[in-house]
Amino acid sequence: MIVNLGSEIRKRRIQLNLTQEDLTELSNISVNFLSQLERTNNQNISIKKIDSIAIALNTNTPELISAAYRASKDDVKNNDSQFYFLDKLNIAIKKLPRKEAEEVSKHLFYVINNLTK
Repeated sequence: MIVNLGSEIRKRRIQLNLTQEDLTELSNISVNFLSQLERTNNQNISIKKIDSIAIALNTNTPELISAAYRASKDDVKNNDSQFYFLDKLNIAIKKLPRKEAEEVSKHLFYVINNLTK
């Protein structure tokens, strides 16, 4: 899934020193649509509109989509490594019998509370 298409469009637009209005004039889409696309990464966009935006950004549709896809994969990698130990701990606790998991969780909660005081 490409979740960074709007972010990639915004990044390229800024690199070309284009305002949203400039890009919308060049690509024949509305300012409201572009603004929503850049802010929310709304995936409800036709290939025709992506192609129009890509041409206005001096690139092509496959390259624009590919760059957004690479950015999405990088986000997943960064998120995975950021919470590696938390995820491992969560998995380990879930493997324990419920009573033992509750006991371990209680001790961890106690340690965390003491660290944050």
